[in-house]
Amino acid sequence: MGWQDRDYASDYGTPRGGTFAPRIPAMGTIFRGRSIVTILIAINVVVYVLCVVSSGRSLIESPLFQWTALYAPAVMHGQIWRLLTATYLHWDGWHIFMNMIGLHFLGRSLERDWGPKRFLGVYTFAGILGNVFYIVLSQMGWLPTGIAAGASGSVLALLGAAAVRYPHATVYIYMLFPIKIRTAAAIFGGLYVLNLFKRGDNAGGDACHLAGLLFGAWWAWRGDRWWTSSRRWGSNVGGIAQPQGRVRSWVTPRAKQRKEDQAAINAILKKVHEGGIHSLSESDKRILSEATERQRAQDAEFGRADRL
Repeated sequence: MGWQDRDYASDYGTPRGGTFAPRIPAMGTIFRGRSIVTILIAINVVVYVLCVVSSGRSLIESPLFQWTALYAPAVMHGQIWRLLTATYLHWDGWHIFMNMIGLHFLGRSLERDWGPKRFLGVYTFAGILGNVFYIVLSQMGWLPTGIAAGASGSVLALLGAAAVRYPHATVYIYMLFPIKIRTAAAIFGGLYVLNLFKRGDNAGGDACHLAGLLFGAWWAWRGDRWWTSSRRWGSNVGGIAQPQGRVRSWVTPRAKQRKEDQAAINAILKKVHEGGIHSLSESDKRILSEATERQRAQDAEFGRADRL
């Protein structure tokens, strides 16, 4: 755990057993000055506004909506972009509001933990996977063929991942009822399965929800480890693996240095927390600057470590 994640180094957090709240993203999670969560919300809102201004009495009359919404026959005839673009469409103001609220509060901490690229990848793949699952069920005849749109599959993946990573955090259902996030994920998952088997109202949407929820939970549980191990395996393909003794002799000093730097940074930040920034001596500032630069250099070289 880096020094940015200590309780006294940030104003917001997700304490064990506490209320789920967005953390201030670390510098490593900023992409071109904005977090991926902010960019995604902006894109969704802009697309929704464009659909509204280009539609008639109904949103579905918008040419943009017609060419980007999920429609199984169109996808089966080669319009595969709909698997992605449909995740940026919404049916009405309440639909986009609820999805963007979920993206905001669930996405901030996950983006901080995963980094912007991995967060965007998980978010995007979950939405596509949910749409694929919906199309498969409709082609099997389990669900009627219709038009689908929404980011819920992606957002439910964030709920599933957050339930695994922060199981004791608290969320507010419809912003009113506090509940443990893992309990909320289990309840929603059960309702989606029940409605899917009953083929009730919005069963197609619940198919996307369920696929996203399960994928997000799986990724937080096993996916990160699988991704890390596969990258390590891939780095040795076509090359010569270093002898284990050489690797250990090179890694151990770096790990020891990082541990010493974290201890020094923790002590200095605690001093700031108790006495303010003016309590730091020039020596403290120099140690903090050098230790921080070393950690940034190591993170840039090896990639930010995942806290599994």
